[in-house]
Amino acid sequence: MPLFGLDWLGPWPRPRGGGDTVASCAPVRGARGLRWICLSLLVWQAWTGAVAAGEPSKEFWPEVDLWLRLSPQWRLSMFVPISTNIETAYREGNLILQADYAWGKTTLMSAIRLVDENRSQTMNALLARLGYLGGMSLDDRGEAYTERMLFIELHARNPLPGRLLLSHRIRGEGRWLGDDLTFSTRWRYRFMLEKEFEAGSTSIVPYVNGEAYYDSRYRTVNRIRLIGGSSVVWSPRFATEVNITYQHDTRSSVTNLLALNLIVHVYFATEGDP
Repeated sequence: MPLFGLDWLGPWPRPRGGGDTVASCAPVRGARGLRWICLSLLVWQAWTGAVAAGEPSKEFWPEVDLWLRLSPQWRLSMFVPISTNIETAYREGNLILQADYAWGKTTLMSAIRLVDENRSQTMNALLARLGYLGGMSLDDRGEAYTERMLFIELHARNPLPGRLLLSHRIRGEGRWLGDDLTFSTRWRYRFMLEKEFEAGSTSIVPYVNGEAYYDSRYRTVNRIRLIGGSSVVWSPRFATEVNITYQHDTRSSVTNLLALNLIVHVYFATEGDP
């Protein structure tokens, strides 16, 4: 029986030891109640796995994100993240190119600044994203890690009372790994809660999110990632974002990972964008 009853994510791994007991979602009234119970169990499983796995490996992830707003609907972006293992000094780098299209209206919020935006604006209910990722290990010119990826995302935004925003993201990835470019696929689901606070001319958006990864190489959900952080806009052109990321991966050589992520956002817009 798939864990949490999420059949579309494929088979979930059973907990090690302790018999055949597996967390599952009992039927409840309404899809909203079922969804919240499932998400709570997802976070609970990640936390109990972290406690059992012991001391995590520690990394630092600096990143620069460039954004070009073409219109209220269209946006282009380029991300340059680098990951560094603090204990071993092993480094990986990526180049990510993306194109976004947003559409649809929401009812509870007229204007809000999202965590990856530089100003408040009318929020679209849906967003589709196409992207490319190229990655490699930096100190050995790709011998330890090489990846080429094409991905597609769909974001759905659900405003909640109190100007709290709940968003869902489904992401599909086609991956070519290693020197021989072995092909595999990966599916990811993420939920996120965020809320904007204003202090004078400064906008602060704290957020938390959780994400599950299904990898076709293992035919199971092998990775769970939990993130908490905040973005701060200092001017129309620049914003900074800091978060703490915890990752539990049953198939990685690093089972438990704790990372500090520091991101500098730089925003550009065409003359036609209001």
